[in-house]
Amino acid sequence: MSTNVAPEAPTGSQQACPESGEFCWNELLASDTGVAAKFYTQLFGWKTEAFTGGAVPYTLFKQEGKQVGGLMARPNEQAPPQWLPYVAVESVDASVKKAGDLGAQVLMPPMDIPTVGRIAVFLDPQGAALGVFQALKK
Repeated sequence: MSTNVAPEAPTGSQQACPESGEFCWNELLASDTGVAAKFYTQLFGWKTEAFTGGAVPYTLFKQEGKQVGGLMARPNEQAPPQWLPYVAVESVDASVKKAGDLGAQVLMPPMDIPTVGRIAVFLDPQGAALGVFQALKK
């Protein structure tokens, strides 16, 4: 239930950067990315675009040119297919430390995504997965 990529750093023409504490990205971890892409493009009319900045194959979902989410193969076959939301934070490292202090289990420690920012994923004390995202400073 970890991920290796995150949203492209938003640009002024695409979308505004979210405020710290706001949900900022949704990522689908799928067992069959082709089937998932077909389903969501037909359901919502989303377009897909390959993201080339990550270590694994990743697809961006777009609506009217705006990024609305991402899609990748689930990195752990035992984990069910699922949507993983991300919350914008000022510091991924500080947020993960605080989450751990509050009883969270870190699934993916903080890592850099070139040209994008920094991400991490944890399970809250009740077992719900959540990602945190720190955009690159410009």
